[in-house]
Amino acid sequence: MARQTRGEAEAVEEPGGTRGALYQVLRQEILAGNPSPGEPLHEVALSNRHGVSRAPIREALLRLEADGLVERGPRGSVVRTRTPDEIYDIYQVRIALEAEAVETAIRHATEIDFARLALVHESAVAEKDPNRARQLHARWHQVLAGASRNQTIGEVLERLSSQLALYETPSLAGSDNLKHSHDEHLRIIEAMRDNDAALARELIRTHLQRTRDVRVNSLLQSEGSFPGADATETSS
Repeated sequence: MARQTRGEAEAVEEPGGTRGALYQVLRQEILAGNPSPGEPLHEVALSNRHGVSRAPIREALLRLEADGLVERGPRGSVVRTRTPDEIYDIYQVRIALEAEAVETAIRHATEIDFARLALVHESAVAEKDPNRARQLHARWHQVLAGASRNQTIGEVLERLSSQLALYETPSLAGSDNLKHSHDEHLRIIEAMRDNDAALARELIRTHLQRTRDVRVNSLLQSEGSFPGADATETSS
């Protein structure tokens, strides 16, 4: 058996520490679009940049592959590229899960949960920076999932939202889309307050279907703009 280097041993001895931090750093870089879909993730370059051996880099890349953010290419790992069809499929699962989450949240949400939902919503409405408003919309959905008290739903929704985050389009930050989302989020909160599960489920479905169509239509218009799109082109 090959002998571990000191750095590798330290990483193994600190679960959730060195390697966990590295995974989070690489994940945030990918979600921020650097590198973008289709671009390579060279182990040696990443190892040199982060000052670690290749072993923790390889482990982080395997975790990111399990998250659906990275895939193996003929020359190594690359940021995963998805087609508009795949984005549509991700939404199909997300819509089903968020409809379940909103109904479950009606049964379990506390006044603190409603206060968080209202605060994030009001912050998004007041935000002048459209990109920051989009981030607040994503945060609103995270708070909603948390209010369901179903950890599995929350974890899967977080994974799906991360996969969609790679395909944030300018149209989603447009004033029309933001205005619709503000209004839709408010109506969902009101339906939850009224304990109207059927209406809340329908509202969350309609909201996500609309933002899905905005995102997918924008991607269809720009097909071919992602690296590798000619072959396999691949948060409300």
